[in-house]
Amino acid sequence: MRIVITGGTSGIGYGTARFAAEHGWEVTIVGRNRTQGEKIAAELGAGYLYADLSKMSDVRRLAEQLEGPINALALCAGGISTDKEARLTKEGLETTFATNYLSKFALTEMLLQQNKIVPDGCIVMVGGNGVHKNASTSWAEPQAGLPSAMKAALAVDLYASELAKRYSQLRVHTCYPGMVRTNLFQEAPLLFRLLSRMFGQPIAKGSAYLGRLILEKHSGVHWKQDRPMRFRVPLPVDQEAEALWVYSRQYI
Repeated sequence: MRIVITGGTSGIGYGTARFAAEHGWEVTIVGRNRTQGEKIAAELGAGYLYADLSKMSDVRRLAEQLEGPINALALCAGGISTDKEARLTKEGLETTFATNYLSKFALTEMLLQQNKIVPDGCIVMVGGNGVHKNASTSWAEPQAGLPSAMKAALAVDLYASELAKRYSQLRVHTCYPGMVRTNLFQEAPLLFRLLSRMFGQPIAKGSAYLGRLILEKHSGVHWKQDRPMRFRVPLPVDQEAEALWVYSRQYI
């Protein structure tokens, strides 16, 4: 069984890679830290591919480099910026939204189009906490800091819902692992960093929630740790989801 893990050089991605390797899977990790990627690949007996997933050119190259069949795709790359102004890539995309959402959409869609993911495979995306109040649906409008991460989290939930409808044989899940002691909050204010250190779970525990969805068959798309996610406000799955799909397809 073969799994590809984005963001596999640190945090939840690394923990998921270790989990999969310990369960006998053939693992390929993807990340932009070459030194760390090669080190972890040697540690786990895994493959490593370089990609900066904020760049759609790198995502397209990655989709071509990856070989099938892929039994599971774990999309763990992401981050949160504290910038007060939107940080744009050379391609004109806001960095957080591109990394946290667009890379997930583009890589998944290209691999599916190229028939590299097996028909009954599993796609798991690290998601947010399900609280989408005040999250923007102006998909093409760059935002900075936490609002961009909130918009990306909503987009991930909408995309996963739509993907599950379009590919009914696939097991499609989002998973919010809760607060985990990773470098996700390294640029956050001191209070966030302290809370993460004090109350965050070990990486192995947070990653096990994703591993469970990969190894076992579960119904339901959205998960909070090991329980189905309960949204306080229903997802806007009609017009907003369609607008998101139309916007996102230009980056394939």
